Amino acid sequence: MKIRFLGQSGYLLKSGNTEIIIDPYLSDSVNRVAGRPRMLPVPINPESINCNAVICTHNHLDHLDPDTVAKINENQFYITTNEGKEELKGLGRTNVKALSTGESITVGDFTITAVSACHTVEAFGLIIEAENKTLYFSGDTLFDEKLFEISVYKPDYTFICINGRLGNMNVNEALVTAKKIGAPVNIPNHYDMFESNSENPALFTENIKGGFTMEFNTEYTLTTQGFEK
Repeated sequence: MKIRFLGQSGYLLKSGNTEIIIDPYLSDSVNRVAGRPRMLPVPINPESINCNAVICTHNHLDHLDPDTVAKINENQFYITTNEGKEELKGLGRTNVKALSTGESITVGDFTITAVSACHTVEAFGLIIEAENKTLYFSGDTLFDEKLFEISVYKPDYTFICINGRLGNMNVNEALVTAKKIGAPVNIPNHYDMFESNSENPALFTENIKGGFTMEFNTEYTLTTQGFEK
């Protein structure tokens, strides 16, 4: 499996001939709407996206971005929340599957399950399984003891929000959650896109078992020994 960090909560995952993208924020729409410019360059051209599924964990601009969607081919398959489906419908996108918490879908080599998230709008986290590995992506979520139940999936890796603003856990809450879930390797995200909504990832990685910071716009291969560039 190859995993490429796209910034914020965005990832591109490849397994075999299957490619999925999670929460691609590939524009500067938050700056246009709310006056918060992105700090990172756009890593990939949205016009080049032709993957098996684009997953938007909730309907916020930095996760379901109309400016990004407008540049992706109109037949692209999306997985999102019910609110996200309505937003995509308004953008003229009809190839959309809405998931509720606990529901799963298979896309090529990946099995994707929506799991609990507590955010300011309808949202889900993700359990993604492929190549006998289980990955947990928190998406955006406040601290909630329901997140501890993710442990039943026995994830090998977590990708967890740490910024502590605008409906997300802070570092200490993310540390507690990661320890309760119990994955061997834990990776922070949602700390790097906007100056007003940032955090130091080392505060997480230096205080958690298997702490790991992925470098922006770098592709990693997930092996039995961990991540390799």
